[in-house]
Amino acid sequence: MPWSENIYGPDGPWHAVSVNIGIPRQAVDLYPGGRWSGTILTSSVCDKQTPCYSKKAGLYNQSVSDTAGDITDFGSPGGFTITNVAGSAVTKTLHDTVNWGSIKVPNVSLTAVESVHQTYPGGQKIPVEVGVLSLGSPQISHVDYGTWMFIPGYLWTVGEIPSYSYGLHIGSASQNIPGSLYLGGYDQNRVLGDISTQSFISFSSAEPGGQLMIDMTDIGLGVATGGSPWNFTMKDGLLTQSNSSILAPFSVEVNPVKPYLYLPQSTCDAITSHLPVTFNQSLGLYLWDTDSSHYQAITSSPAYLWFMFLKDTQNNQNITIKVPFALLNLTLEAPLVEQSTPYFPCYPVNDTYTIGRAFLQAAFISVNWATGDSDGRWFLAQAPGPAVASTASIQPIAVEDKSISGSTSSWENSWEGRWTPLPDDSNSNTTSNSTLVSDSDSPLSIGAKAGIGVGCAVAGLVLIGAVFWILVLRRRRAAVEKAANDPNKNAFDNGFVQRRPQYYPHELGVRPEDSVMPSEAHGVPIRLRNPPDEHVEMST
Repeated sequence: MPWSENIYGPDGPWHAVSVNIGIPRQAVDLYPGGRWSGTILTSSVCDKQTPCYSKKAGLYNQSVSDTAGDITDFGSPGGFTITNVAGSAVTKTLHDTVNWGSIKVPNVSLTAVESVHQTYPGGQKIPVEVGVLSLGSPQISHVDYGTWMFIPGYLWTVGEIPSYSYGLHIGSASQNIPGSLYLGGYDQNRVLGDISTQSFISFSSAEPGGQLMIDMTDIGLGVATGGSPWNFTMKDGLLTQSNSSILAPFSVEVNPVKPYLYLPQSTCDAITSHLPVTFNQSLGLYLWDTDSSHYQAITSSPAYLWFMFLKDTQNNQNITIKVPFALLNLTLEAPLVEQSTPYFPCYPVNDTYTIGRAFLQAAFISVNWATGDSDGRWFLAQAPGPAVASTASIQPIAVEDKSISGSTSSWENSWEGRWTPLPDDSNSNTTSNSTLVSDSDSPLSIGAKAGIGVGCAVAGLVLIGAVFWILVLRRRRAAVEKAANDPNKNAFDNGFVQRRPQYYPHELGVRPEDSVMPSEAHGVPIRLRNPPDEHVEMST
């Protein structure tokens, strides 16, 4: 199961893995990280696509497979979970053999897609281009009109891997960070610093389960080294800024199937108020202003967006994952847009907050499904940058493991040579105009615009009041001088004598920034490898 040489969009570029389905083999590329049934696009999805963007990743034709069998028939169009945004699909469930190299897994549970589209806020109906590789579920197999397999579950039951588990870092196509996927273990070089351990959602009659949920406490901005593109080096409080209805921490899902950062509108606005971007209402996404000098200063420097979570579900511990803006400078392509357009992947939503592939370019996840009785754990850690070790340090995960261990490598070192530090202005309280992102460079939310309007009105009243008092003071000063020249009158009878408070210069509307960084996240596994090697690897 090697990683594909192709990269995919239209909102990436994203890595995918390559597998074969059926006998004779049909090659398809899939995004790894799904749960329960995998999702494959059938050849019929091209019937209404001109051109057919889905063809690049490979399409499945059940009629030519000798090992396929139906579980359910195609139904009516309905909601579909693998779309980037709200969408509709016609699907059915089937089983077939999945294989790569010398590995063959029979009767794998698959959702076959006959037709599908996703609808963006402006009404554009966009096709789905790549299916999804399932990496298991809280149960060992899929019981639905029979018993059907999940790939790592089957490999564990037949003794090919030490546990029903996996370790995944999807990497970055744009920054040349190769993907890494191991079944039954993980590459320790992809795990930097602290690791957070938590339970996944259990299976129940009302909930299939398997979601990787974690409590997010804050989002902020930072700079790893050198100067800052902003007038601060660390900023927190962006998760709940300007929205008293949001109480942190709140639960978010970590989901490799989804591409964006699906966060509250106010959070996206708070983040992008410090970026040279504009919000595209039709796409629901933020487009980078590539003509701004601050665009390069932010996306090519050691500036990053950080996400803070409760570590190990404990209220007194945190873990922080840093995502360099180089990874958040993604590209929209046809059919979403007519020409390639850099974008920032924050997608405002009202509920069901999710952080997807954009986040997971910089984060490692691992799941130990244990024995398929919902008693397992999943793990989250910082992942490295482009300078990741070329030789993997493969660690097995045992069935009973409720923790894993990371490496001692430095995250900053893993990005050295890839980013360009800005001139260090650490000796100054302000940043030079060449790197400072000013208000005019960032779009303003409606609330921000209203605040500016109120501020202008208040400033006008202050100015009128100041003029009034200047005139009063002049008249009283003249009266004092006149009285001083009258020897028969006390100079203080009509004078204005008062000690006024001292006011010192300060920047309006700016709260002093914290100078302290938030708490930081400081059997043999199957290594999925290109054939004809006998081992099985998902790492390049």
